Amino acid sequence: MKIRVLYFMPDNPLSSGAGNLTRARQLLDYFKDNEGIYQVDFFSVKDWGEWDTDSLKLFTERYPNIKLLLKSRKISLEYPIRSFFLYKIPNLFTKLIRGFSVDITSFMIRRGARQIFRENDYDIAIISYASWGKIIDEIKSKKTYKIIDTHDFITAQKRHMKLWIGKLFQSELRILSKYDEVWTYSIEEEYIYQQFTNKKVVLLPVSFTNNIKETKNEYKYDIIYIASQNSHNIYGARWLYDEVLPYLKNCKIQMIGKICYDVEDHPLVEKNYLVEDIDQYYRNAKISICPMLTGTGIKIKVLEALSYGLPVVATRRGVDGLMSKANNGCIVTDTGKEFANNIMKLLADEDFYEETKATAKKYFLENHTLYHERNVLDNSLNHRNKN
Repeated sequence: MKIRVLYFMPDNPLSSGAGNLTRARQLLDYFKDNEGIYQVDFFSVKDWGEWDTDSLKLFTERYPNIKLLLKSRKISLEYPIRSFFLYKIPNLFTKLIRGFSVDITSFMIRRGARQIFRENDYDIAIISYASWGKIIDEIKSKKTYKIIDTHDFITAQKRHMKLWIGKLFQSELRILSKYDEVWTYSIEEEYIYQQFTNKKVVLLPVSFTNNIKETKNEYKYDIIYIASQNSHNIYGARWLYDEVLPYLKNCKIQMIGKICYDVEDHPLVEKNYLVEDIDQYYRNAKISICPMLTGTGIKIKVLEALSYGLPVVATRRGVDGLMSKANNGCIVTDTGKEFANNIMKLLADEDFYEETKATAKKYFLENHTLYHERNVLDNSLNHRNKN
């Protein structure tokens, strides 16, 4: 008999190449490749993720044996009376009861989850994000093994709320305590969860296909910089412009992604708002950069670059979550001039470049291949077969 799995992710995993969605696709791909073992329902939020007719079709084509369950977080304003009495008022009471909490689940989502869990009996439930973690309260079956896929340390994302950090952290820990197992992708977050919860904590290595090829002597692009349009990336991009670009010369940065909308034109930057094949940029670039000064969790684009054997010039936040802070193919500094100097040294000093590239390859192959991630997933999700 197949293991029945409910996997909740509020976002549409096919809507962009953002890091959290990359991880969601990897897990869905794992279930797809093991459909003989797992029967999976994917539960998502219709009016939170970017779900439309095209994305629904794309999802069913890519994952034909995974059942898609969509529930709405709100009631459309096309029905003002229903919206007022069945969404706004209940949600107001939910927020009052919630107080200072990382929880963002709405009355409507909890009601939708209640219906799903009433109609289905799952062996395993995987819920993404502590901020949506209270969905698990709607599971009444004692046999369901509950896993929280944290993705990120939510309290750290709210560090600007300095007066309430303690309450937020306590609320996050209370949510995690509802689960049997806690997944994290960051070695720093693994330490925090192990220290402050009494739950099983699993460090999942974010994986990529091994894209490493033989060393090239010629490169079409000097530098690639890939980023989405979130506040941390925007802050990092502006720091790059203000603190790094003034010290660079005789090179060109290929900027890729929605981050292009948030910075001005610059003679050293070639903007690529949307690319059809990111692979060809990685394969033809000499180095990658990650100029992030804020944010938590592992940086997916850093690992993606390492999967191609590319050296990465990064800030300290760029190597958050990596298994090793040294000997990983990343050259790290938090000052703009040194960041620029590291870029120029990698571009000009071939011996230094080849040494760094060899380190990047070694780190990736020892820590982040599909084999490493799937081995951990096998051990975690097949626990019932061992009982």
